[in-house]
Amino acid sequence: MQMIYPPGMNTFKLSVSLFFSLLYVTALTAQPARLTSYLISPKLDTALWEKDVEALDANPPPAANRCQTCTFQQTDSTRGRLCFNTSKGHVQLDTTLHHVSPEKLTGTWRVINYGIFEIADSSDFSGPLFYRKETILKEQQDAEGTIIFTDKSITTSFKNIEEIPNVSKKYKIIDGKYLVTKVPGGYCGPTITAITKEGLLILDDHTYKTLAFKGKYLVVRTSIRRIILKKEDF
Repeated sequence: MQMIYPPGMNTFKLSVSLFFSLLYVTALTAQPARLTSYLISPKLDTALWEKDVEALDANPPPAANRCQTCTFQQTDSTRGRLCFNTSKGHVQLDTTLHHVSPEKLTGTWRVINYGIFEIADSSDFSGPLFYRKETILKEQQDAEGTIIFTDKSITTSFKNIEEIPNVSKKYKIIDGKYLVTKVPGGYCGPTITAITKEGLLILDDHTYKTLAFKGKYLVVRTSIRRIILKKEDF
């Protein structure tokens, strides 16, 4: 798998544990608020890609995906899937940046970047590699607003982010990674959450799509809606 950070440092091998022994890491520090930073993605080698994707998506807690919704489309030759309110994604936030807790979140966080981007991996199985395309669908470096956390509640106050309503809700953090908020009947999400070494809070919401044509090609897309914030007293 490939770990992506803000540009400026050479790619190096990182052996954190057996799970990460084959990861390649690029450490980015020059642009810590870059919209598409801090991601892990599968290696493009077709012999390794599927195994890496399975490892990235392994064993999310059922409580995190309580409100996951997936739709399926199938013909004689194609099969497709669309999932939202989900932790699924063939790219994910760097797992070494999780360990988030209400204590770490408590305070006022100001938005410094907001946007939506998509990473698509595709293969026609004729060559040894998948093809990867990264597309920024929207970026608002002028996004304004705050998120205020207590140990139990989250209050959003966005001025010019149209896609996200302002709310005040109770929340929980599951496994130091998944932020879920209170809805009638329980908690839903998940927003995938991380705090970087630079003190930035990253909140990712995923949409996951697949399309396979039997024996001919596979396309996998992960769309990520991301908010990057900085603590006001940081």
